[in-house]
Amino acid sequence: MWSNVISIGKEFGREIGFILAKLQKIKHLSYAVEESKDRVFVYIASVCELQEEVERQVKEILQTVFLVFMKLRFFLRYLHNMDLNHANCALICSLVHFDSEYEKSIVDRVLSETLDYTVDGLINFRLRPLTENWEELAALAMRLIASGGGGDVYDIASFITGTDGAKNRIALTRDAVFNLTVRRQVEVMDLFDKPELNLISAIIRERPCEILLRGTGLSAQMNNTLRHIARVVVEG
Repeated sequence: MWSNVISIGKEFGREIGFILAKLQKIKHLSYAVEESKDRVFVYIASVCELQEEVERQVKEILQTVFLVFMKLRFFLRYLHNMDLNHANCALICSLVHFDSEYEKSIVDRVLSETLDYTVDGLINFRLRPLTENWEELAALAMRLIASGGGGDVYDIASFITGTDGAKNRIALTRDAVFNLTVRRQVEVMDLFDKPELNLISAIIRERPCEILLRGTGLSAQMNNTLRHIARVVVEG
């Protein structure tokens, strides 16, 4: 029997919800939840014959927690004077999804070297090289915003992240987001209180070169934001 434990502070409510929802979908995984005053402990287990596949899926969940949820928390805290409108959300999400492939390799290495998954402990100590890079990236964004010479917020987001990775065609309907290039539905994670801001994050994460709108009924602010992210085509 393979077993491990995921622990995290109760202040990370969105992360906890995401972890538990994802664990429910892993076949051949059993888990139990225990709470103390300040923390949540998730005990996970599987048969040894399936350990490799189950462990891979658990690590993918934690990878998303670190590089989306907690990275977003970092930038929201660092850029604390920034109103969370559509344009600023696009900038913040561009920072969150920047350099993700490189950062995944760092997280994978750390997770492979740890005995258990103390999520907030890992981000504060073992993953300190990541947060140091985030500090530099956030400082660069703040300098460009303060100088006023970097153009508007959308220009700053494009300058920081570049467009080299923009390669996917995305279709957005009233109910879902699809990556037409790799033929799969795009997950829209619960990161913000406003649904359109969650869509911005999901779309930027896919690195789109073109966005097809199919009867979406989006706000004017959202439509304007999408046109700054990629080429927009309205169908129907």
